Amino acid sequence: AVAMAAALGAEWCEICSDVDGVYTADPRVVPAARRIDTLTYEETQELAEAGAKVLNAQAVEFAKEKGIAIYARATASALPGSDPTSDGTVVRRHAPRMPGTVAGVASERDLLVLQVNGDWTRVVSVLDECGVSGKQLHVAAFGGSADGTTLVISRENLHNEDRLRRALTEAFGADARLIDGLGALSIVGTGINATYQNVRRGLTCLRENGIQPFGLATSSFRATWLIERGQLDSAVRLLHALFIPPSLVE
Repeated sequence: AVAMAAALGAEWCEICSDVDGVYTADPRVVPAARRIDTLTYEETQELAEAGAKVLNAQAVEFAKEKGIAIYARATASALPGSDPTSDGTVVRRHAPRMPGTVAGVASERDLLVLQVNGDWTRVVSVLDECGVSGKQLHVAAFGGSADGTTLVISRENLHNEDRLRRALTEAFGADARLIDGLGALSIVGTGINATYQNVRRGLTCLRENGIQPFGLATSSFRATWLIERGQLDSAVRLLHALFIPPSLVE
């Protein structure tokens, strides 16, 4: 749809579904979640990559490249009036929020974490041979003979887990392991990692409520913690209450 809008020279593209926009969290997990009026392209991409299912990250990337605004709205809604944000979410280049503000909280449940001691180029070669795309690749090599490689893999994009496990065992033996039972919890917003305040607040909140993260990764728009899968929904509710109080989204 976005590609057709670009080909037609349109300024915006309307994406209609059974939900009336993008929410600050999954309403099935966080009853207090609210619809977000406006998101930047980057925030929307990060939410999609972090587990939100409303919009496709590649479609958003294409819209960003072509400068097309996306209206995410419910199929049953009326046509946009003078204020398209009144009954949907508008995705565009700039959003009316102060940098550093958390726009949404997302989670991804079905993950595997790959840890390998060995040449990281061999690791990614094995992944390519098995048709596996990962995320959050971390490589550390400080004077040792082997690299320490950590990679998060979404089972949604893993079509033959048994083949991957066999290939890793053949290439690395006991130096490779796939860790199951974890999920990813993310906060997303423009400039949220300009300082470490949001990361520190999030970590303190989780620990005070008995949730101990196993890992952390950040980008300019996102902070992601790896936590036990069974604690994921509780963690989403905790960070939503911490970062997105009702007064900011009403």
